[in-house]
Amino acid sequence: MLTLPFYMAFAAGEMCLLVLAINIVHGMGWKVRGLEAGSIVSFLIIGLLSFETTRRWWFVPAADWPLCLQAGAVICCLASLVGLPLSTFARHARTVKGIGRKDRHVDLVGDGPRERFVGRGKHNWQLRLPGNEALDLTVHHWTVPIRKLPERLDGLSILHLTDLHFSHVYDRRYFEAVFDVASGCRADLVLITGDLIDDPTCIPWIAPLFERLPAAIGRYAILGNHDHGHDVDPINAAIRHAGFTVLDGEVETIDVMGSTLAIGGTCAPWGRTIADESVPAADFRLLLSHTPDIVYQAARQGWDYMLCGHNHGGQVQLPILGSILMPSRYSRRFEAGFYQIDPTLMYVSRGLGAKHPIRFGCPPEISHFTLRAEVGRRPPTIDVPPGKWTIAFENSDTMRLP
Repeated sequence: MLTLPFYMAFAAGEMCLLVLAINIVHGMGWKVRGLEAGSIVSFLIIGLLSFETTRRWWFVPAADWPLCLQAGAVICCLASLVGLPLSTFARHARTVKGIGRKDRHVDLVGDGPRERFVGRGKHNWQLRLPGNEALDLTVHHWTVPIRKLPERLDGLSILHLTDLHFSHVYDRRYFEAVFDVASGCRADLVLITGDLIDDPTCIPWIAPLFERLPAAIGRYAILGNHDHGHDVDPINAAIRHAGFTVLDGEVETIDVMGSTLAIGGTCAPWGRTIADESVPAADFRLLLSHTPDIVYQAARQGWDYMLCGHNHGGQVQLPILGSILMPSRYSRRFEAGFYQIDPTLMYVSRGLGAKHPIRFGCPPEISHFTLRAEVGRRPPTIDVPPGKWTIAFENSDTMRLP
């Protein structure tokens, strides 16, 4: 009677451990070709081994199994019967209190044919899968209380885009529609956190699209692991041509209404990291990171707010279980949303594109944040009209931006 449940738990545990290993390996930042193909081959090998194990030992009592097979069975059963339920419970129990949210679904397709957003790339067929939400955009408007936000920065607004994955899998008209929506989300800061390019022939898309995003204080961008798979110089040149500052393991400090704002950016482990001694003293520290995996380092360095992407929310969200595959050293821990690792509050975006554009229960997103000082520390009035800030860059004259 227990044979079938036992083998089901055994097989499920094998799958859990394999997925965990694949997630961790893909999050290590190793510049090794064939990781994707290796993952597929691993699935096939483990599947065949499981089938052969079941065939050979189905009618043999577990007490008579070889010791190594018994140990493996125990580990796999613990993974499926204990590890998976605990991680799923932790996913549902995670909350960061006090954050307001207003979502807006944007029908990019409208009355036109959906096919016009499908490009000619080799994975374009995935956009035609029934139920695929890869072209169904959601705009998140967040009101975020920040523990250390200076009073003078109360109401600071941020537009965050990430994981664009420009390629011919999508027609360029899809990204034009996305940036039309994003340009309507006016913000004081525009921040883009990497994975811009999958196909180098799409680099010319960067400047005309990025130029559509105005900002009162500044516009900053970093690269991602997919960008580092190509020559990064033309990518950086296109970003700068659009008026953005590219941060690569660097920190820029500006004065905003008498408060010091430090903005750092890193694509570690694929790009340069931010050294501890490079983190300046500031009234408020804002970090751009491609991956959320460096959040513990960010917390140790004292960053107040961190924005990132990379994980795409897993792209496929199963009922109850949530995401499965995720390129992170911490596997499913940082799939999407807010996380508090004191003193750092981190937001992980699901991103806008993907090399493999399959999204179920996980539509692409644009994120817009309004930062608020703690209640009791907010100024009674804001003496600067929204969108107008007095700022001064280091070693430059003070200037007022419209």
